[in-house]
Parts: sequence; C-alpha cells; structure tokens
Amino acid sequence: MKKKAAWVLLVMSVLVLAFTMRGVEAGAQPSDEGASNGRSGEFVVGIPKLTDSFAYFTTSNGYETFSMAQVYDTLMTKDKDGRNVPLLAEKVDISDDAKTYTFYLRKGVKFSDGKEMKASDVRYSIGELIKSAYTSWIYEPLIESVDTPDDHTVVLKLKNNSVSFLEYLSNPYYCAILSEEAAGKFGDKYGTSVETVVGTGPYKLEEWKLGEYFVFTANEDYYLGAPAIKKVRLKIISDVSAAIIALQTGEIHTFFDDIPGLFYGQVEKTENVRLVDFPSTILFSIFMNCREGMFTDRKMREAVAYAIDRGEELLVGAEGKGSTAGYPGNRAGYTEGDPGLKDVWPYEPDIEKARQLIKEAGNEGKSVVVKTYSTDPYPKLATIMQSALTEAGLDVKVLLMERSAFIDEVLGKGDFDIQVCRWAAAGKDIDEIMNGSLNTVSIGAPGNWSFYSNPEMDKLLNSAVAETDPEKRKSLYAEAIKIYTEDVPAIPLYYPNGSRAYSKAVKIEDSMVEYNKFYDYSWAD
Repeated sequence: MKKKAAWVLLVMSVLVLAFTMRGVEAGAQPSDEGASNGRSGEFVVGIPKLTDSFAYFTTSNGYETFSMAQVYDTLMTKDKDGRNVPLLAEKVDISDDAKTYTFYLRKGVKFSDGKEMKASDVRYSIGELIKSAYTSWIYEPLIESVDTPDDHTVVLKLKNNSVSFLEYLSNPYYCAILSEEAAGKFGDKYGTSVETVVGTGPYKLEEWKLGEYFVFTANEDYYLGAPAIKKVRLKIISDVSAAIIALQTGEIHTFFDDIPGLFYGQVEKTENVRLVDFPSTILFSIFMNCREGMFTDRKMREAVAYAIDRGEELLVGAEGKGSTAGYPGNRAGYTEGDPGLKDVWPYEPDIEKARQLIKEAGNEGKSVVVKTYSTDPYPKLATIMQSALTEAGLDVKVLLMERSAFIDEVLGKGDFDIQVCRWAAAGKDIDEIMNGSLNTVSIGAPGNWSFYSNPEMDKLLNSAVAETDPEKRKSLYAEAIKIYTEDVPAIPLYYPNGSRAYSKAVKIEDSMVEYNKFYDYSWAD
C-alpha cells in the first residue's frame, strides 16, 4: 500500500506541474469582475457548493450554511478571540443552575422587508430548530420551554444545564433567526427565490441563478453598521485547481474551502494572494452501517479498522498536511471538553488480523460497496480502502455519488454498507461532534452516519454536556471514547490543516478567516 500511495503522489505531482503551467499561461491579468475593480467593485467568492434553498430549517447545514450565514443572524456570535458574545441579543443572563437563559434582544433590528425583529420571531425560530431534522438532536432533548414576557425578552428554560448551549446559539450551522411573518406569508415557497428570503443579516440577496451564483448587496441599515464591502458574488467553483487559477488571475478574491497541501507552495508564490492556516474542525472518517448488513457484527468493524492505514489516508487525502485522529474531537487546535487522550486508537494496520476476523465472521469473498462523494479527495480515500479490504478478503466495489444524492441516500436513509465522509464541526466544543455523531438521537441526517445506538454511550454524552466541572466533564468523554474504540462504529482517519486563500486586495483578521462571513472583510487600504 505504501508503494501505491507513492504512485498516487507522483501522479498528483505531475498534475501540480500541469496546473502551474496553466497558471503561467493564464497570466495574472484580473478579470472584469475580479480584483481589478478594487474598492468600488464586486467582491467575488468561489465555493464548491451553493445552497438550493434559503429555507434554513429544512436545508442541509454544510456548504449551504455559508450561503445562508450572509443573510441570517444568530442570537450569539464569535468574537476575534473565539468567545461567545451577544449578537441579536444585546445581553444574556444565566441562572445559577445554568438552566434558565434570559436573552435581552437589541431594539430596532429590522428584517430585510423593513419589519422589526421581535421576541416572537426568536420563539418561532427556536421552535423550528427543535423540530428540524438537522438541529433537533441539539435542541429537542435540551429545551423545556420558550417564553417571551415582552417584545424584546426571550427566556429559554432547559431540561438540563448545558455548558455548550451558547456555542450552538453562536453557530450559523445550528442557529438562525427568521421572520415568523415572512415564513407564514410564503409558506412552502419561503427561501426559494430572491423575494422570499427575509433576514436581519448584513447582506440582502439581490440576484440568484440556481446552481451557479448569488449576488448579495450590503444592508446599509444593518444594526452593527453597514458592511465595508457593498456587493458580493458567491459562485460555484467545484474544482480546487480551477479555484486556485481563478485566485491567481483575479477572477475571484477568495475561495471558501481548504487549499490542498500539494498546492500550498504554488499559492504562496502568487504575488497578490495570501494563504492563512488554522486548526481544522473537519474530521475525515470511514463510517460502517451499524444498523443493518454485515457491519452490525463488531468483528467486521474491527477487521476494517485493522485493514486501514490512517497515515496512508492522510498522506494521499491531505498530502500529509494534518494529523491522524484517535477519536472524534482529537484535533490539533484547542477543543473545549477534550480529555486530550494520546495513542488511544488500538488498531494498528494488520492485514493478516483483518483477514482472520473476516473469516471468523463468515464473510470471506462477500461483496461490499463503498459509497462516497465523487469530488476530491474522496475517490482517492475510497480507492485506498478498496485495495486494503480486497487484500483482506472482501469483494469491494466503489460507488462515487453526486453530493445531494449521497446526502439523501447514505447520510439520511442509511442505504450503505460502508462510506467515506467528513464530519465538519462548526464549533470548538467536543460535545458537537461526539453528541452529533454518536448519540442515538443524532442518527441519520443530523450526523450519526453509522446509525449507531448504544444506551451507555447516550448516557455518558448526555451527562457530559451537562457537567459544569471541566475535569469531571473530560473524564466522562474519556469513558465515551473508550466505548467508541471498543465498538468501532467509525474509523477516525485524520484532521487536515484548515486554510483559506484570499486576495491581498482584501483585509481580514487571521482569527476570523475560518468563519467565512463577508461582513468580516474589507477592502485593503
């Protein structure tokens, strides 16, 4: 397998050389819509995927969130130091037992249709978050009641205290406040066209070509002050090589996705482009179906764990720029609640051990389909897995799928044997990824993509999120991690380095680049 990885990297190096030559041939002439327009022009952003709908509560919270986060606000937000601070709320009071949160809303905040935001809109939105297939796993077990004593006060009472509650309310993946009136007015058509998108955010949706681009204009009446950049085009660029060339030529100002490590040198040499690294919260993993099929047998899950070389997956999937993971949340950057366990993954690569377990389970020679996305790096990761499991005695095929079909069929319905995917945590509290990927209430679309259920695990995770003593909390997660490594519902591959590349015509603080919000950007002096 090492020889195969070296061969793949050789091929990729040739592709980089070809990419470099293309960049030279293209030159560095900015396009009409790009950096040449300067401060008065259009800020152009590339992104692999745009949302198909702005109906927040019924729409996937992945790349789609980057589209919606420009027009919708959260109750709380992150400041440049990573702290949770009020946003739509002016302040928040927390009771001594951490079960009652009183939010005092800003007065005079307007939706894009001119109507004032009131406590009833927050109550409506929280109610929808409790019901949403994408956020119910957070809010439904947690929130007991939502009261609105007046138009600018919201009281949330929790069933149990939660040390990560404000983290979710700061997170555009898991919180947005929408207009109750607009949602009622447009019904099922809400969020499907420019005129049906109503938010309090710093930008308004002006133009929309489905599957191609959005154009946003500044909300000049935004309560925190008008955005510095007045017009933004968010356009699909699904191929990272094409995105890098677009950055070089000035066609786009930034790309809302990580730059593969193999291209770092080329990007860093581009005169008008800046590259910023940060510890990623994205975990690439192999998920096995624990609900039905051959992987309900723990021996088979252990066999896969022994067959897979996580270091090789990191080398080929992220060009070695990142770190292998022993469990969800085991990343390079600081994660609240992480017990910081070292060397806990017990399955070192051992093909003979994998072959023995497959024989013991009676599955030698049986067919297995690996499903994954069709975009880089997933085909490479799946191919390595295919080679390893074939060597271990299975008949393995790889099925590459378009993203929306994969989300519906695999992540939503659980129609798979084994899959390769990434769990993109948006926050920096371990509860998000542990609860989101391992709790029974999270099975399916919310994030438990192994369809794994263990009452003992659920009990530990529910206790940990309510534990206010930091050390006791870490010990609970350590117990949960022990169960995770024994049950093997998934194989944690690696956390790649996070990165953003953007034009030097734009100014942004390094600590804010990972949040992908236009409001944080301004034109350089």
